[in-house]
Amino acid sequence: MEAQTFKKDMIFLSFNTIEGQKYRIQVEKSDELLKTLDKFLKKNKIKVTSIKDWKVDFSKEKSITSQRISQSILYALKF
Repeated sequence: MEAQTFKKDMIFLSFNTIEGQKYRIQVEKSDELLKTLDKFLKKNKIKVTSIKDWKVDFSKEKSITSQRISQSILYALKF
């Protein structure tokens, strides 16, 4: 596994599809996460139901509020 280097103030959302493809999305603000994910899924014709292994990572500089919002979005997507 390669070492991860984080840009300042970034949120990273990683996921795999049931077909085995791996994806990673990065945004600067937590309120952009869902909108960016939606655009990405539509562009690549990926259905939410075909996604597994959701994971969210943060740079060290991210505020606790941004982290909580991102984690809440992730938990809702897993549901």
